[in-house]
Amino acid sequence: MVRYKLNPIVLAVTASLVAPIPMAFAQNADKNIETISIVSRSPTPRSVDDSPVPVDVFSGEQFNALGNAADITDNLKSLVPSYTATPATGDGSAFVRPTSLRGMAPDQTLVLVNGKRRHRSALVHFFAPAAGNGAHGADIGMIPSIALKSVEVLRDGAAAQYGSDAIAGVMNFRIKDNDEGGEVILQYGQYYAGEDSIKFAANKGFAFGNDGFVNVSLEHTDNDALSRGIQRPDAQALIDAGITGVGADSPFDDAPLAQTWGRPETSGTRLFINAGMKLAEDANLYLHSNYGDTEGTYRFFYRPGNTDAAAELADPAGNPGGLHSSLATLFEDFGYRGDLLLTGYTPFLDGDQKDYSLVVGVEGQFSNGVNYDFSGSYGLNELDYFLHNTTNPSLGLGGDGEPLQRNFDVGGYEQEETNFNADFNMPLGLDMSLAYGVEWREETYTVNPGEENSYIGAGSNGLGGFRPEDSGEFSRRNWGAYVEVDHDLSDNWLMQYALRFEDFSDFGNTTNWKVATRYNITDDFIFRAAVSTGFHAPTPGQANVRTTITTFDGATGRQVEEGLVPSTSELARRAGGTELKEEESDNYSIGFTARFGDNTSLTLDFYQIEVDDRIYRTGDIQVPISDEQGAPETTISFYTNALDVEHKGFDLVLTSEYDWSSSVSTDFSFAFNYNEVEIVGQREVGGEFPVNAATIEDIENNFPNERFVLSALTHIGEKWSYLVRANFYGEHYDERGTIDAEVQPSAEIDSIVYVDMEVNYQYNDNWTISLGATNIFDSFVDEIGEDFSNRLGVGLQYPRRSAANYEGGSWYLRSSYKF
Repeated sequence: MVRYKLNPIVLAVTASLVAPIPMAFAQNADKNIETISIVSRSPTPRSVDDSPVPVDVFSGEQFNALGNAADITDNLKSLVPSYTATPATGDGSAFVRPTSLRGMAPDQTLVLVNGKRRHRSALVHFFAPAAGNGAHGADIGMIPSIALKSVEVLRDGAAAQYGSDAIAGVMNFRIKDNDEGGEVILQYGQYYAGEDSIKFAANKGFAFGNDGFVNVSLEHTDNDALSRGIQRPDAQALIDAGITGVGADSPFDDAPLAQTWGRPETSGTRLFINAGMKLAEDANLYLHSNYGDTEGTYRFFYRPGNTDAAAELADPAGNPGGLHSSLATLFEDFGYRGDLLLTGYTPFLDGDQKDYSLVVGVEGQFSNGVNYDFSGSYGLNELDYFLHNTTNPSLGLGGDGEPLQRNFDVGGYEQEETNFNADFNMPLGLDMSLAYGVEWREETYTVNPGEENSYIGAGSNGLGGFRPEDSGEFSRRNWGAYVEVDHDLSDNWLMQYALRFEDFSDFGNTTNWKVATRYNITDDFIFRAAVSTGFHAPTPGQANVRTTITTFDGATGRQVEEGLVPSTSELARRAGGTELKEEESDNYSIGFTARFGDNTSLTLDFYQIEVDDRIYRTGDIQVPISDEQGAPETTISFYTNALDVEHKGFDLVLTSEYDWSSSVSTDFSFAFNYNEVEIVGQREVGGEFPVNAATIEDIENNFPNERFVLSALTHIGEKWSYLVRANFYGEHYDERGTIDAEVQPSAEIDSIVYVDMEVNYQYNDNWTISLGATNIFDSFVDEIGEDFSNRLGVGLQYPRRSAANYEGGSWYLRSSYKF
């Protein structure tokens, strides 16, 4: 029976984490995740006690001890308390999950696969929670869970080693590299409310020649949409008045709800290949590649009808009172008299993603003893939108008297990246090592226009098609060079120094550095600390994205159209917009690791991260459409280096193992994170602060300050194991409203605990059956009543983007066959 410990932080790595290393040939080096050494850019590997910075390390088995996960984002947030993934709601954020490490934006955490930079998703988040609004990061959901050998989460700044984005930390996903054997998994899950989830996954290792391997992982998932809202009052009024067909246009099984709140419907196929072979005695070739094809469906806001016949509703202006504007236009301008005037309609959005990557490299050693790693990588993510069950009222009616077109191809986005790296390291005597290298990267962001009917006139309602003039291809290039020195001052004292310079074709250059230390006070008590600078470069997407979005005005609650334009466009410059520059950070950490006997360990790390010039989207700004005297105004927003943000807190991890008898033992783990976010400064744009006080309040208060994960894995004999895990979310505030408002303030959301359980029975050496439940007690976050700012008018009784989700409980049955 394979046993693994649920130690969220049992290991630590050097500040370099898993730098370019011979990952392809690691399959024979570290079979046991508990004794693995994470290799740095230094030729000297650092083990558990050598670390100056903290990292979470999970084996593939640990990482996948969770059922009914939509993708690996759910797995990660259930294990790392400082990592947050909010419910998938709002346009593209329904398909690419908004995530956060230590309350920071998704693109402030660098994502690696086998130590190589992972490309970004095509989505610039418009509807992420306040902390992530405007972020442009990688989508880890494209990685199949069965492909993972281990996952490492470095919780410290590492921009001096890796460049842009490594402000909050670095996540590295190591892919399986077995050259034989494999596994097949079939899982069925069901939420207590009745929605189904199915997953099929397979992994197989193959020998390639005498010294090579090919490891292939395939996963297919199919998840029903979750519906957790209530009926909207306007829709219920129609039903009460005897109108039939309200909510019947739902693509899910939740009619007659006119609007759906909850996880979108998703399905996807994900493929990963990891391979390597020996070219010569001191040269190895490695490769990894992926293909992902996912689909999702998310339902938009309801467009209400009215209880009376349209002809009887016409007011003196000719507008049927209470109708949505698109229906009123069809009624007034084209004489529409169809059923939609009574039932209303709810658009829904399909998001189709395709994801590709290829990394190829050669690593080895020159005759002079210098280790080298040359690699090239290519990544592409495509996100295409299709809007259904809506109208473009400007198109008028068809021959049947109904709106001419109801479904639209509204366009999409692409993110393409190419990287070339050359990395070297060598020992400098017995107590010092040197690592250095160069990198070149090109990023291209593309906006693809929609079909003509999606953008002419008023455009498709809900998400207007991307216009040709808003579309295009936007690129930038950068190169960087780094150097790192590891110095053992004595047997007990390690110092690390790193320096990196990068030059970008759009905003200029930046230099960053890091100093870290580890001192062994005793064999069982180790002090560690680090200080560094970091940066996140504005992406071509953030600098050039342009679109029109439908949202809700915070004061009136009415739907409004907003234009998002580049910060250097004519309209933005008229409002004070300028070219984006990099976000800059100062990172500080200090802590210790301690061991008590053979079975118990404790780590405690304090941190403070100060980010200047945080890129954020402005609020609505009224600007004239031209420089002409008396020109009409339009509403725009754009990205700007607006905010200075401070993140501070600590991580505490306690792990232990207890033997109850010769055949029963339990591995315990307690991981706690405390994190505070504070806006300490804001820059004016055009003489005004671009981010309003309510949004700043959301950035500081939407995520809980306290999170912990408590786990216990009990082994009973050679056949049975039993996992219990509790995820705690502390108090936090809903994003709607303001905290100190005299009328309908923001609601404070009470703390909550979700408990997961799983029982495993190993039938024989090959076959394992698992029965489990997530949120077994079917706990829900607080409902928000009328005394607080709420969304009851649109059918949602829960906080929309709470870090603690409102999905409810589920159970699952999994069968795993290893061969």
